[in-house]
Amino acid sequence: MKIFLTGATGSIGSSVLNNLLSHGHEITCTVRSEEKGQAIASKSDKAHYVLFDIDADNAHQLGEVAAGYDAIIHCLRQKSSEAEDITIDALILAARKTAETKPITLVFTSDFGLNGNTTEMIDEDHDDTSHSFPFSVERRLRERKIINASTENLHGVAIRVCWTYGKSSVDKWIRACKSENKILAIGQSNPYIPFIHIEDLANMYRVLIEERAYGLFFAVEPESLTLGDMIAKVAAAGNIQEVERVDSLEKHISGPYGFFLFGHTINQHFYPKRFIELYDFHFAHKISDWISSFIF
Repeated sequence: MKIFLTGATGSIGSSVLNNLLSHGHEITCTVRSEEKGQAIASKSDKAHYVLFDIDADNAHQLGEVAAGYDAIIHCLRQKSSEAEDITIDALILAARKTAETKPITLVFTSDFGLNGNTTEMIDEDHDDTSHSFPFSVERRLRERKIINASTENLHGVAIRVCWTYGKSSVDKWIRACKSENKILAIGQSNPYIPFIHIEDLANMYRVLIEERAYGLFFAVEPESLTLGDMIAKVAAAGNIQEVERVDSLEKHISGPYGFFLFGHTINQHFYPKRFIELYDFHFAHKISDWISSFIF
């Protein structure tokens, strides 16, 4: 398949790119510099790039640039809400143009901030966004726009991504705990924290475009850990004796422990029901096993 990808140099986008290339797909990526483009092109003769620094002034041009592919995957996270809205509209336009002559799958990367705190385990069939965190509310509108654009030839997909590990702030937190010889945790509660390994996430993207999927999918492992479980496993794996629980998120989140500390403050419990039932997907990684074998 020929696939158009935004955000190819980010954590999720680069993993998706590598996965797609390893399965024989041909990828064209948007990049902000020639240097980044050359790094992508050096991966494979099926890896291409276009110089396109997506912002509010030029995002509408994606309607032409992204047309004609078998799939469009939007992994780029933009700081400007205006730029993101224009980008979504342009990618939908590109997908509609393509759908006039052949099938196309349009994938939007969303997040679990839309679900806020959950009181019980939920899946895609019981999705509840009535308690969304403020920073995620606009993504719900974009999810709906992508999915509602679907036709017989246009398949709109929203992937709601939880905490990734394998190349993320979760890894950073574990390493910082080891280097400081103490486990830093925020608050006194014991919330559920949903995870997915970055390689399993990349596989999800690939399966969804290969299968011409449609609708909302939760990108999460079937089993979540509580913060207490995770603390115990990190302590055992790193031979760390001290656990320090503090109340000040702001004081520590920009330090060596990283953004994952925010995950300590919310309770979320999810199950990827649709993805498992539709595609019989087997996750290659499990957060509890990964921590036990973590190389510091």
